[in-house]
Amino acid sequence: MNRRSHPTQAGFTLIEMIISLVIFAMAIVVLSRFLFPQISLSAEPHYQARAAALANAMMNEILARKFDANSDDNGEQIRCDDTQDLQGVEIDNPCAITLVANTEQQLTTVDDYIGCWQGKSARCQDGNGRPLSNALGNSIAADYRHFTVTVAVFYDNNLTNNPNPTTAVTPHNYKRINMVVDSGRYGRYSFSAYRGNY
Repeated sequence: MNRRSHPTQAGFTLIEMIISLVIFAMAIVVLSRFLFPQISLSAEPHYQARAAALANAMMNEILARKFDANSDDNGEQIRCDDTQDLQGVEIDNPCAITLVANTEQQLTTVDDYIGCWQGKSARCQDGNGRPLSNALGNSIAADYRHFTVTVAVFYDNNLTNNPNPTTAVTPHNYKRINMVVDSGRYGRYSFSAYRGNY
């Protein structure tokens, strides 16, 4: 008996190749439309946490400073706007009416932080940003690349986020500190706090 060997099929047919290409194309479309855009959003919580940590550190540093340049350096026992010293002697110790940042490097009052602070590879809008630094004065700009922090300070005795009229007769009890941390393309985050004249 003579047996003929039948050739066995080895490989894909043309129809199977076309079907597999169509399925592969649909998978690529699904990935590129739905999954890949989500990957860029996965970094957002990381940048939110970093922005919150930076804001917390800076806000704590600001709140630890004196209320005003005319406040006592000895634990603020004599505050600005006080009319008597600790012995009852009358004094004239007004609070500053206009709040401006100190141009020197010493950061001694809440007002000295007014302005823009920038990390490495970031620029403030006005071009006059100072490098981010910690409480000891060491630069942390490299740790916060592409971050900027903008600080505004004003008197707000009514706690309404509206500046008080800037007159000498207005009591100066509270300063509101508004801070905006910009993390580049991952969003801007606002923070605020009050510093009391105590």
